[in-house]
Amino acid sequence: MKAAVFTAPNMIAYQENYPDPKPGDGFLLRIRASGICGTDIKALAGNRPGMQPPMILGHEMAGEVIDSAMPEFQTGERVSVAPYAGCGICKFCLEEREDQCKHKTFPSDGAFAEKVSVPKLLAQKTAWKIPASISFEEASMAEPLACVVFSMKSCRWEPGWSILVVGAGFMGMLHVLLASAWGASKILVSEPNPVRRALAQQLGAITHDPAADGDIAKWAAAQTNGSGPHVVITAIAIPEVVESVIDAARPGGVVHLFGGLPKDKTISVPSYAIHYKSISLVGTSGFRTRDYMLAADMIANGTIDLKPLISNRFPLANAQQGFEMAKSGEAMKVLLLNE
Repeated sequence: MKAAVFTAPNMIAYQENYPDPKPGDGFLLRIRASGICGTDIKALAGNRPGMQPPMILGHEMAGEVIDSAMPEFQTGERVSVAPYAGCGICKFCLEEREDQCKHKTFPSDGAFAEKVSVPKLLAQKTAWKIPASISFEEASMAEPLACVVFSMKSCRWEPGWSILVVGAGFMGMLHVLLASAWGASKILVSEPNPVRRALAQQLGAITHDPAADGDIAKWAAAQTNGSGPHVVITAIAIPEVVESVIDAARPGGVVHLFGGLPKDKTISVPSYAIHYKSISLVGTSGFRTRDYMLAADMIANGTIDLKPLISNRFPLANAQQGFEMAKSGEAMKVLLLNE
């Protein structure tokens, strides 16, 4: 099969004779659309110890069933599937915390290829059929949306709340879209890139340029009658910026450290704010099965429209160019397509 193979740090090689995956007890999925995300970029740079070359990256996928051992999934059906499922029997899975499961089930390989083999357990727990009204491109973004569903639920989100999103990259924008869909009273976005600020405004956010005015917390307070937003999402990985906005939340508010900080980095926390303002500091990584299925439902029924976030499309053969665009800071969501 054709595949974009991670062969060395910062190198993707397009291969036309990569070994085909074996069908197994689930089904083979012909990939039609797959998304490049921050995890893939970190892996390509050699910054993910568990993801080393040679391998196929990619975990955001949608396509067509081409060989199935499962009667509930027939050849030709349009399907999207999560990149992992919990084992179902460990203490974390029994608590519905599949994100922490140490025995996850994964596809045969990454999604930057013509095909992947989806194991039965993964298919049973997460595969969903894509309605005719939804494109492969939209369906492939269910996984990142699921991560944001988990993020927002961990903040104990309530309709009518206000939110500050710091960083308007793709994941930050997903928070904007989800907050809007879930009844936010006010959506604030702090982002230095003018193109991203403009998109955030189109999606209903009030925006701020930290390059012109670095006091994000003061600006957010002014936009919320002096109280601060109910929820602060740090969709960035800049420690000093994260530190500066922890005190931006209103009393009783929640600050979510969403952007993954480097393992060797630490931040200073204003303990007085945590204590006297009763601010909760939370974090999540990945998603739970119920988050993924809710994200899939929202895409399938049109509750959330992800099309405005797609900025670039590349054929699989041009995966290296796709990665360069994704790393440039000018793109929103970059997709690799198989026709």
